[in-house]
Amino acid sequence: MKYLHLSVFILFFALMFNSCDETDDIFGSSNVDPLIDGEVAEAQTYDLRTPVYGMQVAIDSRVNSGTQSVLDLLDNRATQFLNCQFMEGAELGFETVMLENGTMVPPLSDLRVYVVPRRFECDAVDRDVCSGIYFFSIDAIVIAEGGFLGCGEFAVWKHELGHRYGMDADHSNQSDFEPCINAQNCNAGDLFD
Repeated sequence: MKYLHLSVFILFFALMFNSCDETDDIFGSSNVDPLIDGEVAEAQTYDLRTPVYGMQVAIDSRVNSGTQSVLDLLDNRATQFLNCQFMEGAELGFETVMLENGTMVPPLSDLRVYVVPRRFECDAVDRDVCSGIYFFSIDAIVIAEGGFLGCGEFAVWKHELGHRYGMDADHSNQSDFEPCINAQNCNAGDLFD
């Protein structure tokens, strides 16, 4: 019996330190859409613009949230990320930013965002199912409205913005972006909701 308690404690402790995206991979999911790669992302019609930063957005027709709600949420969380990550704050979203490695990141108005309803198959460095992915070569993010149940809408949006602003694809420098990329409203207790 004491081993059962110890096993439950270890599982709970491990889940606390995983992102929502990683935890869903542990439990698996039958609610996963087909592969979305750079070609699929690039083929979308980005005919919507967020009101603040002017990000170019395409929203899959199966997304439950209203269009204006999605656009506002993308802007609001981008502002939160920039204010948290950079001393210059949210104004960086309107400028070309030079990263420490010399890479130039264009204003957020150049970013394309494809919003899909749920997790999807992907070709990422450390996983094959994603709630979000940033395509460096085409400056586009695909983001799932409903990533991991209990973690809030667009739970990994700030994480993908972190990739755009210098977080390596293999996450080797992820610690430089904590806590600014943490998922919204994702607590260990939510994992069992």
